[in-house]
Amino acid sequence: MSASNDLPTIDLIRNELQKCVGCGNCLYSCPVYAQSSEEDYVARGRNRILKQASGDPRALEAGARDRFSKCLLCGRCTSVCPQGVRNDLITMAARSDLVRVHGLPLTKAVAFRTLMKDREKMRSALKMAEKVQWLLPGTRSAQAPLKHLPSEPAEKIRHLPLVLAGLGGGRHLPSLAKKSLSELLPEDNPPAPGVAPRGLRVAYFSGCATEFCVPEAGKALVQNLTRLGVHVFFPKAQGCCGLAVYANGDLDTAADIAAHNLEVLSGFDADLVVTGCATCGSALKKGWLDLARTEQERLAFSQLSSKVRDLSELIVELSGYQPLRYRSILPPDIKVTYHNPCHLGRHQHVIEQPRKILKHVFGANFIEMDNNGCCGCGGSFSIAHYPLAQEIGARKIESIARTEADAVITSCPGCMIQLIDGIERRGLKTKVVDISEAIEPVPQA
Repeated sequence: MSASNDLPTIDLIRNELQKCVGCGNCLYSCPVYAQSSEEDYVARGRNRILKQASGDPRALEAGARDRFSKCLLCGRCTSVCPQGVRNDLITMAARSDLVRVHGLPLTKAVAFRTLMKDREKMRSALKMAEKVQWLLPGTRSAQAPLKHLPSEPAEKIRHLPLVLAGLGGGRHLPSLAKKSLSELLPEDNPPAPGVAPRGLRVAYFSGCATEFCVPEAGKALVQNLTRLGVHVFFPKAQGCCGLAVYANGDLDTAADIAAHNLEVLSGFDADLVVTGCATCGSALKKGWLDLARTEQERLAFSQLSSKVRDLSELIVELSGYQPLRYRSILPPDIKVTYHNPCHLGRHQHVIEQPRKILKHVFGANFIEMDNNGCCGCGGSFSIAHYPLAQEIGARKIESIARTEADAVITSCPGCMIQLIDGIERRGLKTKVVDISEAIEPVPQA
């Protein structure tokens, strides 16, 4: 858009921008501001910059990219705003116009438009990476009753050497799986033998991290549902949800990704769509609606959105007015706490359902942590601003430590990776476990 004289995406949310009265409530809720104390990196400061731009792309110089990239899109500012300003939409609009004016960095252009847009190219690239990841040193032996991932082998957690600072040198990462979820799970998963069918057909949207990094969590999710009598389909032609692409301002690529997945999911006669990834759930419920290019597409996205459920939502819905019949599959008598991902709690408003399940399963051994804020991941935020992400995450890790829990349970692979890194750095014995790998239905009598 270098030849244009306006900022079209920002113009779409101009009324939203004008609702900001500069009261400053956002300052005290923003995890980035809590670490930096710089006005330009909080919603009020960024909104002022956009108002001053007045639709002139030259006013949004390349230096503004840093200001708008240092936002986790956690939604805390919107949740405390007396005007209800959708600062997340404003930030994404600014990022979109920055991309139009200045383009994408080469690394993001390749990642978004080549790998994330094409699942098979991503699969090939990650297969190559999996074969050489043994070169990265392992962290700690996983030979313990409880592991970050119940299925993790010894040295499952690796760390990047400090020389790879651009990727977050020293970061502790779960290894790439030898086999992806698509290699471990069939497309058609009928109710488990001996379980009465519910007559409910569900399509499972797994997401990239579950597909390639924590496939056992995906298997466990499907098993949880088939043991409840649900017929689960796993469409293997699905791709990335595209939320990271959208959040970085590449709206055209994100719209292509959303349209592809809409076509894939529409090919299955499913009553509901379930996901175990908070980020993917947020994309399917809300993000894709903003990417619709025609009214017909918007209607299709809206109809799909109404069918989407997080695993915890679906479990509670399926219990109806009956008591939950779930039990722990973790070692006996362990204490657990729960991390509520921003994309699940603040964006989807799924707050009580996972807690209801965990309180039922673990009783007095479930301990609520005193910090329900962001873990510092924010998708690509933790890659671009790793030191800042560490500082934000440190508050969460200290809160986990105060619970003295043996496990922190969550339902977002991105949050899991961030929490594992922080816990390993802090030297805690606490492990990070996906909710689907912590519970199972009590067998029917």
